Amino acid sequence: MGLAAVCLLIAGGAAAQAFEEGVQYVRIEPQPPMTTGDQVEVVEFFWYGCPHCRDLEPAVTRWAASLPDNITFTQIPVMFGGPADLHAQVYYALQGMGELERMHQKLFEVMHEDKRKLKTRDAVDTFLEAQGLDMGKFRESMNSFAVAAKVNRARALMRRYGIRGVPVLVIDGRYRSGSGFRSYQEMTEVADHVVAKVLSQRKAQASR
Repeated sequence: MGLAAVCLLIAGGAAAQAFEEGVQYVRIEPQPPMTTGDQVEVVEFFWYGCPHCRDLEPAVTRWAASLPDNITFTQIPVMFGGPADLHAQVYYALQGMGELERMHQKLFEVMHEDKRKLKTRDAVDTFLEAQGLDMGKFRESMNSFAVAAKVNRARALMRRYGIRGVPVLVIDGRYRSGSGFRSYQEMTEVADHVVAKVLSQRKAQASR
């Protein structure tokens, strides 16, 4: 499968629709054990080279900024081979340097607005150096055990959650976003819907 094909499409149409399990969100099997409490994690799997991930970014950023304290949001770069694997390593290297917040949006912009796909390490280095990054620290971070461990964990989670396209939101490790969205904002609305469902399931289990 080509890397361009892994970007999930947003459906058109303006008709109102309810969120339906098996359509806008899908159960992940096998289901993990039900936890307790009110803490829920939402994870976005993304790729810098995916135009739909770039278009989702403003909506998911606004949504994440207004989350209550019991909901955590994390982004995980996918590895579908080729440049995606390189970009995932770059993501974690920048994170380890404390430079991710500054460079995250710029990476989307250079790939989609400037049409520089950064498919090679040389291309990545040239871009980051022009942004004033400490390239010695970047090379050290790219080769670090911490980055390797995060990359391996991301791969394991991709397999666990059945991630085959992006962008995808995974809620509590129990559900992932599906298809049929009318807008990128609706993906975050589905996440809210599923978070409420998970909390309801926990409450029902606790009352048994």
